[in-house]
Amino acid sequence: MEVSELTKREQFVLTSIIEKFVVSATPVGSKFIESGCNGAISSATIRNVMSDLEERGFVKQPHTSAGRMPTDKGYRFYVDSLMAVQPLSLQEKNTIYNTILTVSRDVGDVLEAATQTLARISSQLGLILAPRFYDGIFEKIELIPITYKKILVVLSIETGFVKTITLEIDKEISRKRLEDTARIINERLSGLSLKEIKKTIDKRLDGILGRENNFIDFVINSSSKIFSELSPFDLHLGGTANIMSLPEFSDQQSVVRIMELIDDKEILIHLINDENNVDLIPENNIRITIGEENKKDLVSHCSLITTTYEIGNISGTIGIIGPTRMHYSRLVALVDYMAKVLTDVFTMNKE
Repeated sequence: MEVSELTKREQFVLTSIIEKFVVSATPVGSKFIESGCNGAISSATIRNVMSDLEERGFVKQPHTSAGRMPTDKGYRFYVDSLMAVQPLSLQEKNTIYNTILTVSRDVGDVLEAATQTLARISSQLGLILAPRFYDGIFEKIELIPITYKKILVVLSIETGFVKTITLEIDKEISRKRLEDTARIINERLSGLSLKEIKKTIDKRLDGILGRENNFIDFVINSSSKIFSELSPFDLHLGGTANIMSLPEFSDQQSVVRIMELIDDKEILIHLINDENNVDLIPENNIRITIGEENKKDLVSHCSLITTTYEIGNISGTIGIIGPTRMHYSRLVALVDYMAKVLTDVFTMNKE
């Protein structure tokens, strides 16, 4: 939508309705808008403008005597043409940076801390999708004994991304055998993509002398887990209590819908990875969908703000889900900054 679609006066009234409604969650009347412009526009004129905006689908009136509230179309015009992004405070930036910087190098720990911070500051549902691990270039593997029948696998890719998993084994394996196995794997596989390794690992590790003594067969048989592709468990989610406390989710039907959404990680992954979402700030790769722009019925009453963060040649997705009545100007800045911090932190890990 072009900003010229509305007159300056109509833009002012629509902005006033949206910014007040986002805070109050109650329909906005003409008297409030009149007070906001110090009487420069009469209440009667404002009512006429509101009526025109309603006829054109930008606002709606829940009942005859009520004020107006934004529609999906009104929010879309606002974020595309009227909104000024509200920068985060220095304190908020420091909180985000220090929280993420002080956790371990493991990507899962970093993303979990970032998700909880995102949810806490936004007061919405925060989501972070781990990078597509398959696209990374293998650097090295470490096999570390934990207990009699458990080993820790530490997998590093060239971007500095570290993935750790625990494997069960049938019998105790000496540290030397584990180190020898890791050395052989690193010599044979370093520099290959994880996707290629998973497809060809048996052939690439074939012909190793004394293979039965080097724990190689176990690694090959466990390769689907070690070099695993994206799964629902790579989605980090936080802030369920935030969503449930909002007035939009106070009735039973809304509660059921949002709980179904939260429980279905496959749908959430599809939603925040949907490249058909509308570009809000293309130069920053910020995307936003509002209400019924979302293809899934479970989120037809919600908005999503998403962007990507980078770890070398691979990327993940970060986002916020909440009601259409959300503080877009502030949350766009939050999602954008969180993505930049994650990119910075993983770049430092690489170095």
